[in-house]
Amino acid sequence: MCSPRHLKVELPTLAGVFLGRGDRIAKWMALDHAGRMKAIGWKVVLVGILAGPLLGEEPVRADKGLGKSVKPGINAKFIDPELKVDDWLKRFEVESREVFNERHKVLAACGVKKGMVVADVGAGTGLYTRLFAEATGPDGWVFAVEISGNFLGHIVARATQEGQKNITGVLCAPNAVGLPPNSVDLAFICDTYHHFEYPAETMGSLVKAMKQGGTVVVVDFERIPGKSREWLLGHVRAGKEVFRKEIEEAGLTFVEEVKIDGFKENYFLRFRKE
Repeated sequence: MCSPRHLKVELPTLAGVFLGRGDRIAKWMALDHAGRMKAIGWKVVLVGILAGPLLGEEPVRADKGLGKSVKPGINAKFIDPELKVDDWLKRFEVESREVFNERHKVLAACGVKKGMVVADVGAGTGLYTRLFAEATGPDGWVFAVEISGNFLGHIVARATQEGQKNITGVLCAPNAVGLPPNSVDLAFICDTYHHFEYPAETMGSLVKAMKQGGTVVVVDFERIPGKSREWLLGHVRAGKEVFRKEIEEAGLTFVEEVKIDGFKENYFLRFRKE
């Protein structure tokens, strides 16, 4: 994984980056009586970002404690300490990208309610993180889960700048989301599931983090040989049916596929933890 980045980010009490495992996050954050995420009065100063492990802990290596990668190297550019966020803003937050152009329709289909706890898994530049933070309101909470420290630095800095105090960045391991058990109402995985190198382990950790009755939304690319673009066929390892089967095997129940007007290359699937 990447080496520590010598960043110093001073974060307000309610918007911080927490590194790695759910047990440590649980020590820093607590659910209050209404089920809301609440900071325990810490002002966090983060010096250095590690991709995956907690500061002071041994890094998770691809050759230790992990299963077999289904797509080796697919996240190499994201854990590169030289990643330039501005370059990805130009790729992710543009009208030519379906999930950007139709973001308000996708948000509406997610069914976010005030006070919800949402996990934006593979948050990228934070496009949906910001939308969820507004939709859940001051009594809600959003976890921005990322393998890229540079993306998280951007998300937290922008949240601080824009006064969104209900966002927590979580720097995850390559095989786990690093969230507290039974804490999440809605998990959102947008154009990210095909980037899971260890989907069974990652989804297993996410299922544990979901509340009973919680919803998982997966938006990803249609992969249809003979129809999809050549780039997409090479980049996305499997089609919708395979991904659905993997997610169901992780312990979630398929609910429905939602048609989003304007989607030509993407699909929207909803699952539930029964």
